[in-house]
Amino acid sequence: MFNLFTTTTILLSSLQIARVGATVYPRTESYTGTSFFDGFEFPVETYDNTTNGDVFWATPSNTSLLYVNDANRVILKVDNTTSVVYNEKRYAPKLLTKNTYEPGTVWVMDAVHMPYGCSVWPALWTQGPNWPAGGEIDIIEGINDRTFSMMALHTGNASTCTVSNSSSSMTGTVTVDNCNNDATQNSGCTINDNSPNSYGEGFASAGGGVYVAEFATDAIRIWFMTRSSVPSSLSVSADSIDTTTLGTPVAEYSSSTCDIQNLFGPQRLTIDITLCGDFAGVPSLLAQTCPALVGDATCYSTYVVNDASATYANAYFELNYINVFSTNSSSSNATSPNGAASATTTLSAGVSGSSGSARPSTSASSAGRASTFGAGMIGLFGVLGLSTSL
Repeated sequence: MFNLFTTTTILLSSLQIARVGATVYPRTESYTGTSFFDGFEFPVETYDNTTNGDVFWATPSNTSLLYVNDANRVILKVDNTTSVVYNEKRYAPKLLTKNTYEPGTVWVMDAVHMPYGCSVWPALWTQGPNWPAGGEIDIIEGINDRTFSMMALHTGNASTCTVSNSSSSMTGTVTVDNCNNDATQNSGCTINDNSPNSYGEGFASAGGGVYVAEFATDAIRIWFMTRSSVPSSLSVSADSIDTTTLGTPVAEYSSSTCDIQNLFGPQRLTIDITLCGDFAGVPSLLAQTCPALVGDATCYSTYVVNDASATYANAYFELNYINVFSTNSSSSNATSPNGAASATTTLSAGVSGSSGSARPSTSASSAGRASTFGAGMIGLFGVLGLSTSL
């Protein structure tokens, strides 16, 4: 006998299964050119108090650090024109999306240049509420003069989340397999990209490339394609993305070993550059690609202070676009991970020392961030004596 209730239930179950396993995602947001800044806001905190980086976060008045160039590309850069006196920090960018994103989301960033250089620590990453309980996805992370990008997940609450060292479903190399911050001194589970063009000078010399991150209930996957390998389907005008056409990802964190659905809350996309801090400033890591520190010298005293015109000449993002694809509606006016209030501010000033113009309408918001290699002591350099603009 025909049972309408049973048949309807089966059909709904089938639709739910198809949704969970979806690989084709429609575009929901696109940020490029002068409209890039419309979807982002600035942090409430004035300096990097989460990873101990020696930076003040740029504000809308720092128009020499946040602008659109003549090629209609977005520039986010570290100040390299100011002579910073000892006990002060250097200005650098940090932007957070106004929206948050549930599983069923793909982020695509097309860049022609990534920040690099001694003491430089850039990242494109996401964060959930009440870090680390809501999870963190590090899509791109590099330090100093490394030639490769690193990816990671961070989870909390004594969670069980791991990545397999023997997985054949990805091309990257697992360096830490446990994602639980409590078990790894906040390193998360890290995977290195073996491509020499995924970060640093090699990335820029190759004309940049495209990073893709898929946040799904069955897995979190990250791809990188150098410029010559970027398919025509990955463009700023793409209406949708089919992740099954992208080949083997660099990183794959499977739900079979990590409870993604319960460990990762709504994520906010974040892009920033800090200096030194708990990762790039570690002497042993700095010495891998930069001159070793001597005597009482620190990363801060060696690179951040005084004239840094050459040191930070390459410390900038140059972005064609960031697109968001999702099978879910994003949440607007996201509450910051630290629960801080937002204050709206509008930038209409012209660009100083650069071509083009930046006119983002933004709100300030606070955000937390994992310390990649442990908390350490909170840096106190430069908390006093803030300058207002560059």
